[in-house]
Amino acid sequence: MVEKDPQLSALEIGELDIFVESMEPSRIDSIGNQAWVDWHIRLQKLNQQAVIEASSMMEELTKETMISCGKLPVLVQEAICIQVWRTKIYPQIIKLEPSPANTFGIYMVLYHEAAAVGLLETVLFHQDGAQCISEVIIDLLNYALEQLTALLALLNTGYLTPPTRKEIENETVLEELERQKRDLQFDISMRCISIVRYLTEHMEAAGVGASIATNLYKTHDVPSLLAHLLQLEPWKRTNEAGDLETFAFGRWTKPSAEERAELHRSEAQLWLCLRQLLLEPRLAHHYTIDECRRTAFCRLQARMTEPMIDQIPPLGELKQFLCRLAVGDYSGLHNRTNGTKAPGCTLIEIVPQIKDAYMRQIHKRTKTVAKQQLQHFNMDGSEESRKMAKRLLESYTSDAALALDGGGAKCAKCGEKAAKKCSRCKTEWYCGR
Repeated sequence: MVEKDPQLSALEIGELDIFVESMEPSRIDSIGNQAWVDWHIRLQKLNQQAVIEASSMMEELTKETMISCGKLPVLVQEAICIQVWRTKIYPQIIKLEPSPANTFGIYMVLYHEAAAVGLLETVLFHQDGAQCISEVIIDLLNYALEQLTALLALLNTGYLTPPTRKEIENETVLEELERQKRDLQFDISMRCISIVRYLTEHMEAAGVGASIATNLYKTHDVPSLLAHLLQLEPWKRTNEAGDLETFAFGRWTKPSAEERAELHRSEAQLWLCLRQLLLEPRLAHHYTIDECRRTAFCRLQARMTEPMIDQIPPLGELKQFLCRLAVGDYSGLHNRTNGTKAPGCTLIEIVPQIKDAYMRQIHKRTKTVAKQQLQHFNMDGSEESRKMAKRLLESYTSDAALALDGGGAKCAKCGEKAAKKCSRCKTEWYCGR
Protein backbone atom coordinates (compact mmCIF):
# COMPACT_ATOMS: atom_id res chain seq x y z
CA MET A 1 0.00 0.00 0.00
CA VAL A 2 0.98 3.67 -0.27
CA GLU A 3 2.92 4.82 2.75
CA LYS A 4 1.51 7.81 4.57
CA ASP A 5 2.92 11.03 3.17
CA PRO A 6 1.11 14.21 4.23
CA GLN A 7 2.56 16.07 1.24
CA LEU A 8 1.57 13.51 -1.40
CA SER A 9 -1.56 14.52 -3.29
CA ALA A 10 -2.89 14.00 -6.79
CA LEU A 11 -4.95 17.21 -6.63
CA GLU A 12 -4.13 20.87 -6.17
CA ILE A 13 -5.95 22.97 -3.58
CA GLY A 14 -9.53 23.59 -4.70
CA GLU A 15 -9.49 21.02 -7.52
CA LEU A 16 -11.47 18.35 -5.66
CA ASP A 17 -14.76 20.27 -5.56
CA ILE A 18 -14.34 21.51 -9.13
CA PHE A 19 -13.54 18.04 -10.50
CA VAL A 20 -16.40 16.33 -8.67
CA GLU A 21 -19.01 18.94 -9.56
CA SER A 22 -18.02 18.72 -13.24
CA MET A 23 -18.53 14.93 -13.40
CA GLU A 24 -21.01 14.00 -16.11
CA PRO A 25 -21.51 10.66 -17.92
CA SER A 26 -19.91 10.41 -21.36
CA ARG A 27 -21.59 9.77 -24.65
CA ILE A 28 -19.94 7.04 -26.70
CA ASP A 29 -19.58 9.26 -29.76
CA SER A 30 -17.70 11.89 -27.72
CA ILE A 31 -14.96 9.49 -26.59
CA GLY A 32 -11.51 10.67 -27.67
CA ASN A 33 -12.27 14.34 -28.27
CA GLN A 34 -10.54 17.11 -26.30
CA ALA A 35 -13.31 17.52 -23.72
CA TRP A 36 -13.33 13.78 -23.08
CA VAL A 37 -9.53 13.69 -22.65
CA ASP A 38 -9.84 16.46 -20.04
CA TRP A 39 -12.45 14.35 -18.22
CA HIS A 40 -10.19 11.29 -18.45
CA ILE A 41 -7.34 13.18 -16.75
CA ARG A 42 -9.68 14.44 -14.00
CA LEU A 43 -10.99 10.91 -13.39
CA GLN A 44 -7.44 9.59 -13.11
CA LYS A 45 -6.54 12.21 -10.54
CA LEU A 46 -9.69 11.54 -8.51
CA ASN A 47 -8.90 7.83 -8.50
CA GLN A 48 -5.30 8.46 -7.41
CA GLN A 49 -6.40 10.81 -4.64
CA ALA A 50 -9.05 8.40 -3.33
CA VAL A 51 -6.52 5.55 -3.13
CA ILE A 52 -3.97 7.78 -1.37
CA GLU A 53 -6.57 8.80 1.22
CA ALA A 54 -7.87 5.27 1.81
CA SER A 55 -4.46 3.57 2.01
CA SER A 56 -2.85 6.29 4.14
CA MET A 57 -5.65 6.31 6.72
CA MET A 58 -6.41 9.95 5.90
CA GLU A 59 -9.82 11.59 5.95
CA GLU A 60 -11.50 10.32 2.78
CA LEU A 61 -12.54 13.69 1.39
CA THR A 62 -12.77 12.41 -2.20
CA LYS A 63 -15.33 9.77 -1.25
CA GLU A 64 -17.30 12.16 0.95
CA THR A 65 -17.39 14.86 -1.71
CA MET A 66 -18.54 12.47 -4.42
CA ILE A 67 -21.28 11.08 -2.17
CA SER A 68 -22.49 14.50 -1.02
CA CYS A 69 -22.68 15.65 -4.65
CA GLY A 70 -24.40 12.40 -5.71
CA LYS A 71 -21.79 11.65 -8.38
CA LEU A 72 -21.04 7.97 -7.75
CA PRO A 73 -23.63 6.84 -10.35
CA VAL A 74 -21.52 8.65 -12.97
CA LEU A 75 -18.69 6.17 -12.33
CA VAL A 76 -21.06 3.26 -12.99
CA GLN A 77 -22.16 4.86 -16.25
CA GLU A 78 -18.54 5.48 -17.28
CA ALA A 79 -17.50 1.86 -16.72
CA ILE A 80 -20.46 0.55 -18.72
CA CYS A 81 -19.91 3.17 -21.44
CA ILE A 82 -16.33 1.98 -22.06
CA GLN A 83 -17.45 -1.66 -21.84
CA VAL A 84 -19.87 -1.02 -24.72
CA TRP A 85 -17.18 0.94 -26.59
CA ARG A 86 -14.59 -1.85 -26.41
CA THR A 87 -17.09 -4.52 -27.49
CA LYS A 88 -18.76 -2.55 -30.30
CA ILE A 89 -16.55 0.36 -31.44
CA TYR A 90 -13.04 -0.96 -30.78
CA PRO A 91 -13.40 -3.94 -33.21
CA GLN A 92 -14.55 -1.53 -35.93
CA ILE A 93 -11.54 0.74 -35.30
CA ILE A 94 -9.19 -2.23 -35.64
CA LYS A 95 -10.88 -3.21 -38.91
CA LEU A 96 -10.38 0.32 -40.25
CA GLU A 97 -6.77 0.49 -39.02
CA PRO A 98 -5.38 -3.08 -38.76
CA SER A 99 -1.81 -1.82 -38.18
CA PRO A 100 -2.12 1.39 -36.16
CA ALA A 101 1.02 3.51 -36.06
CA ASN A 102 0.18 4.68 -32.56
CA THR A 103 -1.98 2.89 -29.98
CA PHE A 104 -1.65 5.38 -27.12
CA GLY A 105 -5.07 6.95 -27.71
CA ILE A 106 -6.86 3.60 -27.86
CA TYR A 107 -5.08 2.38 -24.72
CA MET A 108 -6.16 5.60 -22.97
CA VAL A 109 -9.82 4.74 -23.58
CA LEU A 110 -9.37 1.18 -22.35
CA TYR A 111 -7.58 2.47 -19.25
CA HIS A 112 -10.47 4.86 -18.55
CA GLU A 113 -12.65 1.88 -17.63
CA ALA A 114 -10.00 0.59 -15.22
CA ALA A 115 -9.80 4.02 -13.56
CA ALA A 116 -13.58 4.19 -13.07
CA VAL A 117 -13.72 0.64 -11.66
CA GLY A 118 -10.74 1.33 -9.40
CA LEU A 119 -12.45 4.39 -7.94
CA LEU A 120 -15.67 2.43 -7.44
CA GLU A 121 -13.75 -0.32 -5.64
CA THR A 122 -12.30 2.26 -3.24
CA VAL A 123 -15.50 4.12 -2.37
CA LEU A 124 -17.88 1.13 -2.19
CA PHE A 125 -16.00 -0.30 0.78
CA HIS A 126 -18.25 1.95 2.85
CA GLN A 127 -21.99 1.43 3.25
CA ASP A 128 -22.86 5.03 2.38
CA GLY A 129 -21.26 4.44 -1.03
CA ALA A 130 -23.74 1.66 -1.79
CA GLN A 131 -26.61 3.88 -0.62
CA CYS A 132 -25.49 6.61 -3.03
CA ILE A 133 -25.71 4.29 -6.07
CA SER A 134 -29.01 2.63 -5.10
CA GLU A 135 -30.63 3.76 -8.38
CA VAL A 136 -27.95 2.11 -10.53
CA ILE A 137 -26.81 -0.69 -8.22
CA ILE A 138 -28.42 -3.41 -10.36
CA ASP A 139 -26.60 -2.04 -13.41
CA LEU A 140 -23.31 -2.14 -11.50
CA LEU A 141 -23.97 -5.64 -10.19
CA ASN A 142 -24.67 -6.96 -13.69
CA TYR A 143 -21.59 -5.18 -15.04
CA ALA A 144 -19.37 -6.65 -12.29
CA LEU A 145 -20.71 -10.16 -12.83
CA GLU A 146 -20.09 -9.86 -16.57
CA GLN A 147 -16.47 -9.03 -15.73
CA LEU A 148 -16.19 -12.15 -13.55
CA THR A 149 -17.53 -14.19 -16.47
CA ALA A 150 -14.93 -12.51 -18.68
CA LEU A 151 -12.31 -13.55 -16.11
CA LEU A 152 -13.33 -17.18 -16.56
CA ALA A 153 -13.00 -16.75 -20.32
CA LEU A 154 -9.48 -15.35 -19.89
CA LEU A 155 -8.48 -18.27 -17.69
CA ASN A 156 -9.92 -20.77 -20.16
CA THR A 157 -7.81 -19.26 -22.96
CA GLY A 158 -4.56 -19.68 -21.01
CA TYR A 159 -4.12 -16.17 -19.62
CA LEU A 160 -2.24 -17.49 -16.57
CA THR A 161 0.50 -18.79 -18.87
CA PRO A 162 2.47 -15.57 -19.40
CA PRO A 163 4.09 -14.79 -22.77
CA THR A 164 7.83 -15.33 -22.93
CA ARG A 165 10.23 -12.40 -23.27
CA LYS A 166 10.94 -13.45 -26.85
CA GLU A 167 7.23 -13.50 -27.72
CA ILE A 168 6.81 -10.00 -26.30
CA GLU A 169 9.81 -8.70 -28.27
CA ASN A 170 8.40 -10.13 -31.52
CA GLU A 171 4.87 -8.75 -31.06
CA THR A 172 3.31 -6.55 -33.69
CA VAL A 173 1.71 -3.28 -32.61
CA LEU A 174 -1.76 -4.82 -32.77
CA GLU A 175 -0.67 -7.90 -30.77
CA GLU A 176 0.81 -5.63 -28.12
CA LEU A 177 -2.45 -3.69 -27.90
CA GLU A 178 -4.46 -6.90 -27.57
CA ARG A 179 -2.16 -8.08 -24.77
CA GLN A 180 -2.60 -4.76 -22.97
CA LYS A 181 -6.36 -5.05 -23.46
CA ARG A 182 -6.34 -8.53 -21.87
CA ASP A 183 -4.19 -7.26 -18.99
CA LEU A 184 -6.64 -4.44 -18.32
CA GLN A 185 -9.58 -6.85 -18.52
CA PHE A 186 -7.89 -9.08 -15.95
CA ASP A 187 -7.20 -6.14 -13.64
CA ILE A 188 -10.81 -4.92 -13.94
CA SER A 189 -12.18 -8.40 -13.30
CA MET A 190 -10.06 -8.85 -10.17
CA ARG A 191 -11.30 -5.50 -8.86
CA CYS A 192 -14.88 -6.56 -9.56
CA ILE A 193 -14.44 -9.43 -7.09
CA SER A 194 -14.24 -6.79 -4.35
CA ILE A 195 -17.14 -4.81 -5.81
CA VAL A 196 -19.43 -7.87 -5.84
CA ARG A 197 -18.51 -8.56 -2.23
CA TYR A 198 -19.31 -4.99 -1.16
CA LEU A 199 -22.65 -5.01 -2.99
CA THR A 200 -23.49 -8.35 -1.39
CA GLU A 201 -22.76 -7.03 2.09
CA HIS A 202 -24.62 -3.74 1.57
CA MET A 203 -27.68 -5.05 -0.31
CA GLU A 204 -30.08 -4.10 2.50
CA ALA A 205 -28.54 -0.63 2.94
CA ALA A 206 -29.08 0.05 -0.77
CA GLY A 207 -32.82 -0.46 -0.30
CA VAL A 208 -33.22 -2.91 -3.19
CA GLY A 209 -32.23 -6.12 -1.42
CA ALA A 210 -34.89 -8.26 -3.11
CA SER A 211 -33.74 -7.36 -6.63
CA ILE A 212 -30.07 -7.78 -5.73
CA ALA A 213 -30.77 -11.17 -4.16
CA THR A 214 -32.70 -12.29 -7.24
CA ASN A 215 -29.74 -11.37 -9.47
CA LEU A 216 -27.19 -12.96 -7.15
CA TYR A 217 -28.99 -16.24 -6.58
CA LYS A 218 -31.36 -16.90 -9.48
CA THR A 219 -30.19 -14.89 -12.49
CA HIS A 220 -26.44 -15.43 -12.20
CA ASP A 221 -25.90 -18.18 -9.59
CA VAL A 222 -23.07 -16.21 -8.01
CA PRO A 223 -22.30 -18.74 -5.23
CA SER A 224 -21.35 -21.36 -7.85
CA LEU A 225 -19.35 -18.76 -9.80
CA LEU A 226 -17.36 -17.82 -6.68
CA ALA A 227 -16.73 -21.49 -5.84
CA HIS A 228 -15.40 -22.07 -9.36
CA LEU A 229 -13.05 -19.05 -9.12
CA LEU A 230 -11.74 -20.28 -5.76
CA GLN A 231 -10.84 -23.58 -7.40
CA LEU A 232 -9.08 -21.86 -10.33
CA GLU A 233 -7.03 -19.45 -8.12
CA PRO A 234 -6.64 -16.67 -10.74
CA TRP A 235 -4.34 -14.66 -8.46
CA LYS A 236 -1.53 -17.22 -8.94
CA ARG A 237 0.62 -18.13 -11.92
CA THR A 238 4.01 -19.63 -12.75
CA ASN A 239 6.42 -17.51 -14.78
CA GLU A 240 8.77 -18.55 -17.57
CA ALA A 241 11.47 -19.52 -15.03
CA GLY A 242 9.05 -21.72 -13.08
CA ASP A 243 8.72 -19.32 -10.13
CA LEU A 244 5.41 -18.58 -8.42
CA GLU A 245 3.96 -15.10 -8.98
CA THR A 246 0.91 -13.48 -7.42
CA PHE A 247 -1.23 -10.60 -8.69
CA ALA A 248 -1.19 -7.54 -6.45
CA PHE A 249 -1.53 -3.79 -7.04
CA GLY A 250 -2.10 -4.36 -10.76
CA ARG A 251 1.06 -6.39 -11.41
CA TRP A 252 2.53 -9.87 -11.09
CA THR A 253 5.35 -10.22 -8.55
CA LYS A 254 7.16 -12.98 -6.69
CA PRO A 255 5.67 -13.24 -3.19
CA SER A 256 7.92 -13.14 -0.14
CA ALA A 257 7.85 -15.93 2.45
CA GLU A 258 5.63 -13.73 4.62
CA GLU A 259 3.22 -13.09 1.75
CA ARG A 260 3.03 -16.80 0.95
CA ALA A 261 1.83 -17.46 4.50
CA GLU A 262 -0.88 -14.80 4.25
CA LEU A 263 -4.23 -15.24 2.52
CA HIS A 264 -4.17 -13.39 -0.81
CA ARG A 265 -6.40 -10.33 -0.90
CA SER A 266 -8.50 -11.55 -3.85
CA GLU A 267 -8.89 -14.99 -2.29
CA ALA A 268 -10.03 -13.40 0.98
CA GLN A 269 -12.61 -11.32 -0.90
CA LEU A 270 -13.96 -14.43 -2.64
CA TRP A 271 -14.26 -16.37 0.63
CA LEU A 272 -15.96 -13.47 2.44
CA CYS A 273 -18.40 -12.96 -0.44
CA LEU A 274 -19.24 -16.68 -0.54
CA ARG A 275 -19.75 -16.69 3.24
CA GLN A 276 -22.10 -13.71 2.96
CA LEU A 277 -24.16 -15.41 0.26
CA LEU A 278 -24.40 -18.89 1.81
CA LEU A 279 -25.16 -17.61 5.31
CA GLU A 280 -27.58 -14.92 4.11
CA PRO A 281 -31.13 -15.42 5.51
CA ARG A 282 -32.50 -14.94 1.98
CA LEU A 283 -30.65 -18.06 0.77
CA ALA A 284 -33.44 -20.51 1.51
CA HIS A 285 -36.01 -18.28 -0.21
CA HIS A 286 -34.05 -17.75 -3.43
CA TYR A 287 -31.64 -20.65 -3.86
CA THR A 288 -31.93 -24.40 -4.20
CA ILE A 289 -28.81 -26.37 -3.29
CA ASP A 290 -29.05 -29.34 -5.62
CA GLU A 291 -26.55 -32.19 -5.72
CA CYS A 292 -24.33 -30.50 -8.31
CA ARG A 293 -24.04 -27.31 -6.27
CA ARG A 294 -23.60 -29.27 -3.06
CA THR A 295 -20.65 -31.15 -4.57
CA ALA A 296 -19.01 -27.91 -5.74
CA PHE A 297 -19.38 -26.26 -2.32
CA CYS A 298 -18.21 -29.30 -0.36
CA ARG A 299 -15.10 -29.52 -2.53
CA LEU A 300 -13.99 -26.23 -0.95
CA GLN A 301 -13.71 -27.74 2.53
CA ALA A 302 -10.19 -29.00 1.90
CA ARG A 303 -9.07 -25.41 1.22
CA MET A 304 -10.35 -24.09 4.54
CA THR A 305 -7.28 -24.65 6.70
CA GLU A 306 -6.77 -23.60 10.30
CA PRO A 307 -4.22 -20.87 9.39
CA MET A 308 -6.80 -19.38 7.00
CA ILE A 309 -9.50 -19.30 9.66
CA ASP A 310 -7.02 -17.82 12.13
CA GLN A 311 -6.49 -14.93 9.70
CA ILE A 312 -10.22 -14.45 8.99
CA PRO A 313 -12.22 -15.89 11.96
CA PRO A 314 -15.69 -15.30 10.36
CA LEU A 315 -14.83 -18.03 7.85
CA GLY A 316 -15.24 -20.54 10.69
CA GLU A 317 -19.02 -20.18 10.29
CA LEU A 318 -18.73 -20.94 6.59
CA LYS A 319 -16.71 -24.08 7.35
CA GLN A 320 -19.43 -25.27 9.77
CA PHE A 321 -22.01 -24.66 7.03
CA LEU A 322 -20.01 -26.71 4.53
CA CYS A 323 -19.52 -29.52 7.06
CA ARG A 324 -23.28 -29.77 7.61
CA LEU A 325 -23.81 -29.68 3.88
CA ALA A 326 -21.27 -32.49 3.36
CA VAL A 327 -23.11 -34.87 5.72
CA GLY A 328 -26.46 -34.08 4.15
CA ASP A 329 -27.83 -31.90 6.98
CA TYR A 330 -30.19 -29.50 5.24
CA SER A 331 -32.28 -28.71 8.32
CA GLY A 332 -30.87 -25.25 8.81
CA LEU A 333 -30.52 -24.46 5.13
CA HIS A 334 -33.95 -25.01 3.66
CA ASN A 335 -37.41 -23.79 4.44
CA ARG A 336 -40.65 -25.06 3.03
CA THR A 337 -40.13 -23.15 -0.23
CA ASN A 338 -36.71 -24.64 -0.96
CA GLY A 339 -36.57 -27.62 -3.21
CA THR A 340 -39.23 -26.31 -5.57
CA LYS A 341 -38.38 -25.59 -9.15
CA ALA A 342 -38.62 -21.82 -8.69
CA PRO A 343 -37.86 -20.86 -5.09
CA GLY A 344 -38.49 -17.25 -4.25
CA CYS A 345 -40.45 -14.81 -6.34
CA THR A 346 -39.84 -11.10 -6.76
CA LEU A 347 -43.05 -9.50 -8.00
CA ILE A 348 -41.42 -6.15 -8.82
CA GLU A 349 -37.83 -6.41 -9.98
CA ILE A 350 -35.41 -3.64 -10.98
CA VAL A 351 -33.78 -4.32 -14.34
CA PRO A 352 -30.51 -2.83 -15.65
CA GLN A 353 -31.01 0.00 -18.13
CA ILE A 354 -27.69 1.82 -18.61
CA LYS A 355 -26.12 -0.68 -20.99
CA ASP A 356 -29.23 -0.76 -23.18
CA ALA A 357 -29.23 3.05 -23.32
CA TYR A 358 -25.62 3.08 -24.56
CA MET A 359 -26.39 0.37 -27.11
CA ARG A 360 -29.21 2.55 -28.46
CA GLN A 361 -26.78 5.48 -28.81
CA ILE A 362 -24.73 3.57 -31.39
CA HIS A 363 -27.42 1.39 -32.94
CA LYS A 364 -26.45 0.88 -36.62
CA ARG A 365 -23.76 3.59 -36.20
CA THR A 366 -20.73 1.61 -35.04
CA LYS A 367 -18.74 2.10 -38.26
CA THR A 368 -19.58 5.80 -38.44
CA VAL A 369 -18.56 6.40 -34.84
CA ALA A 370 -15.36 4.38 -35.34
CA LYS A 371 -14.35 6.50 -38.36
CA GLN A 372 -14.92 9.72 -36.41
CA GLN A 373 -12.94 8.56 -33.39
CA LEU A 374 -10.05 7.19 -35.40
CA GLN A 375 -9.18 10.81 -36.23
CA HIS A 376 -8.82 11.58 -32.51
CA PHE A 377 -6.48 8.64 -31.94
CA ASN A 378 -4.08 9.48 -34.77
CA MET A 379 -1.20 11.40 -33.21
CA ASP A 380 -0.32 13.43 -36.32
CA GLY A 381 2.45 15.48 -34.70
CA SER A 382 0.42 18.69 -34.68
CA GLU A 383 0.78 21.20 -31.84
CA GLU A 384 -2.62 20.19 -30.45
CA SER A 385 -1.83 16.47 -30.40
CA ARG A 386 1.58 17.14 -28.80
CA LYS A 387 -0.03 19.17 -26.03
CA MET A 388 -2.62 16.46 -25.41
CA ALA A 389 0.07 13.76 -25.29
CA LYS A 390 2.13 15.84 -22.86
CA ARG A 391 -0.82 16.35 -20.50
CA LEU A 392 -1.67 12.66 -20.57
CA LEU A 393 1.94 11.67 -19.94
CA GLU A 394 2.11 14.04 -16.96
CA SER A 395 -1.04 12.50 -15.47
CA TYR A 396 0.40 8.98 -15.86
CA THR A 397 3.84 9.88 -14.45
CA SER A 398 2.97 12.34 -11.67
CA ASP A 399 4.37 11.76 -8.18
CA ALA A 400 0.99 10.45 -7.02
CA ALA A 401 0.67 8.08 -10.00
CA LEU A 402 4.18 6.70 -9.49
CA ALA A 403 3.55 6.27 -5.75
CA LEU A 404 0.43 4.20 -6.48
CA ASP A 405 2.10 2.31 -9.31
CA GLY A 406 4.99 1.47 -7.00
CA GLY A 407 2.76 0.42 -4.10
CA GLY A 408 3.41 -3.27 -4.67
CA ALA A 409 6.56 -3.01 -6.77
CA LYS A 410 9.61 -5.11 -5.98
CA CYS A 411 13.18 -4.73 -7.07
CA ALA A 412 13.88 -6.70 -10.25
CA LYS A 413 17.31 -7.59 -8.88
CA CYS A 414 16.91 -8.39 -5.17
CA GLY A 415 13.14 -8.74 -4.71
CA GLU A 416 12.90 -6.11 -1.97
CA LYS A 417 10.37 -3.27 -1.97
CA ALA A 418 11.18 -0.88 -4.83
CA ALA A 419 10.70 2.86 -5.03
CA LYS A 420 12.35 3.75 -8.36
CA LYS A 421 11.19 2.88 -11.88
CA CYS A 422 13.72 2.31 -14.64
CA SER A 423 14.02 5.57 -16.60
CA ARG A 424 14.75 3.68 -19.80
CA CYS A 425 12.16 0.91 -20.13
CA LYS A 426 9.55 2.45 -17.74
CA THR A 427 8.46 -1.03 -16.63
CA GLU A 428 11.02 -2.51 -14.21
CA TRP A 429 11.36 -1.29 -10.62
CA TYR A 430 14.49 -1.13 -8.48
CA CYS A 431 15.30 -0.36 -4.85
CA GLY A 432 18.13 2.02 -5.81
CA ARG A 433 20.20 3.38 -8.65
